[in-house]
Amino acid sequence: MHIQPLRYSPSVSPQKNVSNAEFAQVNNATQTSTPVSTDTITLSRDAKQLAANAQKTAEMPALRDNIETLVELKHAKMKYQVIADMTNIATGTSQGISAPTAYYLSHNEDARAMTVNHIAQQQQVNTMQIYAETSKNINEWA
Repeated sequence: MHIQPLRYSPSVSPQKNVSNAEFAQVNNATQTSTPVSTDTITLSRDAKQLAANAQKTAEMPALRDNIETLVELKHAKMKYQVIADMTNIATGTSQGISAPTAYYLSHNEDARAMTVNHIAQQQQVNTMQIYAETSKNINEWA
């Protein structure tokens, strides 16, 4: 920290018991003092590269295009997942549905109604097959 030296002004005068020469000697000593410590900061090569890259605004449209491409890719992936889940439900090989399919079914009444009806039919077919096997085994024992 560097203290600014006092400047002699008519409104401020030295005390009477200090001579003008002594006051000038103290005043000159404060004027010649310089800060003793200096701080240095060293930036790494990576930090310099990041700072240089941050200043490049020309790359923003390319970044925007990449983000749009990523959004389109995610959208296509979710759409594929919904179609795959609906196909698995239709063929009776469904082990459950994914979050995108649940969202789709929660916002589409017709698809939800068809899915529920199809799953109910699959359960009825499975129940009838189990009943037929059980009846066959009972008839063989009798």
